[in-house]
Amino acid sequence: MARGYRALLFDGPGQQSMLFEHGVTFRPDWENVITPVVDFLTARPDVDPERLVLAGVSQAGYWVPRALAFEHRLAAAVADPGVVEVAESWWHHLGPELRALWESGDRDTFDHVMSQALEESPELAATWRRRAAPYGVASPFDLLTEVAKYTVAPVAHRITTPLLITDPEGEHFWPGAAQRLYDALPGPKELVRFTEAEGAALHCEPLGRALFEQRVFDWLDTRLGLGAAG
Repeated sequence: MARGYRALLFDGPGQQSMLFEHGVTFRPDWENVITPVVDFLTARPDVDPERLVLAGVSQAGYWVPRALAFEHRLAAAVADPGVVEVAESWWHHLGPELRALWESGDRDTFDHVMSQALEESPELAATWRRRAAPYGVASPFDLLTEVAKYTVAPVAHRITTPLLITDPEGEHFWPGAAQRLYDALPGPKELVRFTEAEGAALHCEPLGRALFEQRVFDWLDTRLGLGAAG
């Protein structure tokens, strides 16, 4: 706000109030979420329709570029971090053997193996329930089949909006994805790295948000033709 920005914060499908109060779960096609938001904003007299920005953190590093592939009225966007395949964050923890079993299509065996693993580890079961809840899918096999739909790879070539992608050192959910997303984009783009030495490592730069905000808003000021705050 000190730089003269107005902000609209909202819960999308599967997020906060939409999930817990309304029972609306995640969906992969976020163009159908963002386009109505853009329609709402452009109808307001206090909004400059030529300077709309979309920013998202964590899994929104997928939702933002997915929306940009179809919604082209945004002047710039930020993905913190860049995500190509949401399912990668699941397979990093489940391992190659379970992935091979899932890829075999043996739903019953996969669900049986996963059910046993969840029974044996209360910690794993709690994490699984928390991460699965926004999808609204009970079967582990069906859940991962649903998560596999969350990929920007087939539509990345459609993205023309200038996109800033963060790439923090030590990213543990989607390591390497920021660079892959950057490489896949045909339009204007910026890859911004954050390091442990700067105090801004790890997923979404939890200890370096001030540095994150400075770099992101300096970039946005330049893209939108705004003067940096004094």
